[in-house]
Amino acid sequence: MIVKSLKIKNYRNFKEAEIELNDLLNIFIGDNGQGKTNLMESVYLTSIGRTFRLNTENELINFNENKSVIEVNMLKNNHNIKIELQLEKNKKKQVLINGVKLDKTSEMIGILNNVIFTPDDMKIIKGSPVERRKFINIDISQIKPKYKYLLNKYKKVCSERNIILKNYYTKTQNKDIMSIWDDYLVNVGTDIILYRLDYINKLKNYAVNIYAEISGNREKFDLNYLCNIGNINYMDKDEIKKIFYEKINSNIHHEIQYGTTMYGPHRDDIIIKTNDRECKYFGSQGQQRSAILAIKLAEIEIIKEEIGEYPVLLLDDVLSELDNNRKGFLMNYVREIQTFITTTDDHDLNILTKYYHKNKFHINEGKIVNITN
Repeated sequence: MIVKSLKIKNYRNFKEAEIELNDLLNIFIGDNGQGKTNLMESVYLTSIGRTFRLNTENELINFNENKSVIEVNMLKNNHNIKIELQLEKNKKKQVLINGVKLDKTSEMIGILNNVIFTPDDMKIIKGSPVERRKFINIDISQIKPKYKYLLNKYKKVCSERNIILKNYYTKTQNKDIMSIWDDYLVNVGTDIILYRLDYINKLKNYAVNIYAEISGNREKFDLNYLCNIGNINYMDKDEIKKIFYEKINSNIHHEIQYGTTMYGPHRDDIIIKTNDRECKYFGSQGQQRSAILAIKLAEIEIIKEEIGEYPVLLLDDVLSELDNNRKGFLMNYVREIQTFITTTDDHDLNILTKYYHKNKFHINEGKIVNITN
C-alpha cells in the first residue's frame, strides 16, 4: 500500500499544496506551528474519516474559506485508488472513491490503512480505560468493517436500555421490554468481545516479541484483555453469552439504582505489563515508551497479516521522545514500510537514514517545499 500523491486545498493553514511522495520514507521538517501535524492529520482523515485531534470539522477548514478538499492518490493491491474528502462549513463531509460518492463516511475505513504514532499515544499506557478502548476500536475497525457496525449498534442498545433502567418502575411492561434489550445487549456485546479477544491476542503475540528485541531480551512484556463481564479466555460464544446473562441478571438492581448499563464491552480494559508489573503505575519512562513502540509496531504486523500489505505509517514528532537506541530500532524496523515523519530537527534522522531512499520536505507557514538531496 503506497500513497503516491497528496493534494490539500484550504485545509487548516494550508491554502493549496500538492506533493509527490516517496514509496518508502518521507520526512517533513519545520518549526513548531508551521503545519507539520496538519499535514499528517490530512492523511489520517482520508483513512479514518475523522481527526486524531479534538476539533470540530469546521475548524479543519481554513479560517477564511468555506470549503476544504483533501485528495490522496494511492496504490493498493496493484490498483490505483483516488480518495477525495470534501469538508464544507456546517455541512456533512463527503467522501468520493474514484469519483463515486459514498453513502456513509464510515465506508472509507479500511481503504487507506494506516498506523499513527504521536506523543499523545502515551495515553494508551498512562491514561484511562477509555483511551485503550478507543485505540482498540479504531484498530479493529480498519481491518474488520463489521466491527464498526457492531459498535454503533451496541451504543444504541445501551442508550435505549439505559432509558428503561432510569424509568424501570414507572411502567409495568418495562420488565418485559428489558428482557428484549438484554438479548440485544448480550448478542451484540458478545460479538464485540470475540473480535476484541482475537485482536488483543494477536497484538500480544507480536508485541511480546518486538518488546524483547527493543530491550535486548532483558525485560518481559505482557498485554491482556480485561473483559468487564469476567474472564472469558478460552470460552466459546455460547459460554460468553451465558456468563454475560448471569452478570446482568444478578446485578439488575444495581443497574436500576444507578440508571445505567454497568456490564458489557463498554467497560472493558487492556492491562499492559512490563516485568510482571502494570506498566501504567510501575513502568519507568523508558519502559513505557518501549511498550507503546512495541504496540504500534505490532499494529503494523497485524494489518499486514490481515490484508497482505503493510499500512502507511505516520510518525508525528515522536522521534524526539525516543532515545538513540529506540530511534535506531524504529527506523530499521520500518525500512520497507511507507513512512511519514515530522520533525523540527533532522540531524539524527540524516544519520539514521543516510542510505535510505527518501524524500525530504520543508514546511513553513502552510507551504511545502521538496528539499530532497
